[in-house]
Amino acid sequence: MPVAYRLANAPCSWGVDFADRPENPAWTKVLDEAAAAGFSAIDLGPVGYFPTDPSQLKDELAKRNLVLSAGGLFDPLTDPRAFERVVDKTRRTCAILKDLGAPRLVIIDRVSDERGKYAGRSGDAPRLSADEWKAMMGRIVELAKIAGNDYGVKSYLHAHAGCYVEYEDELDRAMSDLPDDLVGLCVDTGHSAYAGIDLIGLIRRYGSRIGHMHLKNIDKQVHAACIADGTGFFDAIARGIFCPLGKGVVDFVAVRDALTAIDYRGMAVVEQDVDPTGDASPLSNARESFDYLASIGMSSSVRG
Repeated sequence: MPVAYRLANAPCSWGVDFADRPENPAWTKVLDEAAAAGFSAIDLGPVGYFPTDPSQLKDELAKRNLVLSAGGLFDPLTDPRAFERVVDKTRRTCAILKDLGAPRLVIIDRVSDERGKYAGRSGDAPRLSADEWKAMMGRIVELAKIAGNDYGVKSYLHAHAGCYVEYEDELDRAMSDLPDDLVGLCVDTGHSAYAGIDLIGLIRRYGSRIGHMHLKNIDKQVHAACIADGTGFFDAIARGIFCPLGKGVVDFVAVRDALTAIDYRGMAVVEQDVDPTGDASPLSNARESFDYLASIGMSSSVRG
């Protein structure tokens, strides 16, 4: 039975987390390699990395038989001093998403120095106070209203390792606090595993609210070592905690069946965060993950 979702990849699979890093690969290389790996769509990544002129970006995507899948925020949602910049970034991102027909915004709290060093260690991680939490929820609601009301873009919250929405209790609390007609859920399989979340239970519990998926995996041994050593999030990436989809702890056959059970019809974005200064081969990784998903029936197409 063909799947009802389309596979995409994302710039973070080439080490692009921030638009202005000098170590970022050329954006043309990322588009070329995503297409060569078999994908038919790609995320916008941090706004400003790909061309911001919608006509130019649409043309560059079309040259490679790609479409835009979604955009995202990876910003400090707990810092009131940064919020004006986050609003501006939201508007710039959503303008591109609207013009290119990709009305999905993934909202992620940025990894902080305080919380990032406790990635995957729920018992040790500092938590927000009640007032800080309420303020963060308010900012997410404001961003989602801007995206929806001004651009017709739906927002999806993403729990992320090293951030203030990471663990299952935090994710459940956020889903309870955020209006379900305003903010949906982006489930990330790798970050769920990193945080010790029951992934299949999560998909079943929030099936009607899940409008975006990130397909990611973590290496069992590297994850265990990082937890034992107290390794922070970005250092864990450099150690290779994220791996091709068929080689980690996530049971993607079970994920496939859970998505079928909830009749998931959104995008499914493959991600494998890497250190852009390391020796990883993003193209090889992307091909391996694409072929693995095709082998278990999670792709409606095959790589040419």
